[in-house]
Amino acid sequence: MSGERLYRIEAEARGIAWKARVLTGIQRFRFFKGELLAPTERPYVVLSISQDAGVLPDLIETDMGVLLIHARIAPILMNLCPYDIQLVRVELHTTTGKTDEYSALNVLRRFEIEQIEDSGEYRPLSTDRLYFLSNQTVRMNLFGHMIAQDMNSQRLYVTERLKYALQTRMVTGLAFKKTKEQTA
Repeated sequence: MSGERLYRIEAEARGIAWKARVLTGIQRFRFFKGELLAPTERPYVVLSISQDAGVLPDLIETDMGVLLIHARIAPILMNLCPYDIQLVRVELHTTTGKTDEYSALNVLRRFEIEQIEDSGEYRPLSTDRLYFLSNQTVRMNLFGHMIAQDMNSQRLYVTERLKYALQTRMVTGLAFKKTKEQTA
């Protein structure tokens, strides 16, 4: 697994109308702590989106930064990384009614994947201000896990194997970014 390439996953940029808004539910920070949420009979979060249920992609971004996963791709994630994620029940209100086909993706594995270090270089912006450059190093290892979240930036990283499994099922609304070491 350590020789596999890492990819950062994000929801495709579609505009504000494609972002689900939280109406009621739990606090945002609980999804970014990597804690396992207790199962309940009722949905944890109630969301709203101003689109028809029939045109929604498989992956939707919410205004609190959590990704919603369609039930069609949930088995892929549960088969490949059952101990790395939790799918949390949500209720999504669309313009055509309610749907319960989506779950919030709660990533349980959190590591310091991105590391920012001072490069010692700077550029002057004006006579009294400097812009310091830093090196961003991405650790190319998820320690045997398929998906993990960076502790600092909250970005999600997946292995090449999970990326290909999602691409094989032609998941919509998902963008993969290659990771590399860069100067920011």
